[in-house]
Amino acid sequence: MKNFVEIQNFGFNSITITALMTMIFTILQGVGITQQGKKIWQEKSARSLSPELFFLLLFYFLSFFFYGWSKDSLAMCFNSLLGLLYIPIIVGIYKFQTLSLIKKIIFFLTSLIVPMMIILQEKDIFLLVLLLISLLVLITQPLAMLKEKSRGSVDLNYILIFFVTSVFWLVYSMIINNWPLEIFNSLAIIVYLWILWLYHQYQ
Repeated sequence: MKNFVEIQNFGFNSITITALMTMIFTILQGVGITQQGKKIWQEKSARSLSPELFFLLLFYFLSFFFYGWSKDSLAMCFNSLLGLLYIPIIVGIYKFQTLSLIKKIIFFLTSLIVPMMIILQEKDIFLLVLLLISLLVLITQPLAMLKEKSRGSVDLNYILIFFVTSVFWLVYSMIINNWPLEIFNSLAIIVYLWILWLYHQYQ
């Protein structure tokens, strides 16, 4: 615990404030993820949900624990706990959707993210690759809605919370001049707006 950057630099400074903001947004994301899971199980439906997106999010967040641990970041480790909240969603997708063999293979391949994050030395590069892949997979969500011509089991609060979180991370990345995060969050905001527009269209 003493090795965490936040503990070593605890006080009224940018590191502490940023870490606290990250944890607050993690809690908000957790609320959104939980609401999405509840919607699936209450309606007993996973219609219009993109399995690939949720597979990736599950294993991305679980792997983020090991990234955060390597960076001695308590905030990152805390953020990685969101992965646990995706488990009921994944179980719901398996129960209420008929998954093709290809999607089951995708689930297996995305599960390899966790051991790869543990083994690879260049964790920063691997994380950047994951962010770019997650952006491509995120696009499958509005495509799934277009295919079904329905909002299906998409939870509005879940999308809104992740949209607001992306806006926060965009501002933060501009402050610290981190161009990969700037690019990722700028494009993610556009995709979330697309999803929100489709949600409004398919009332």
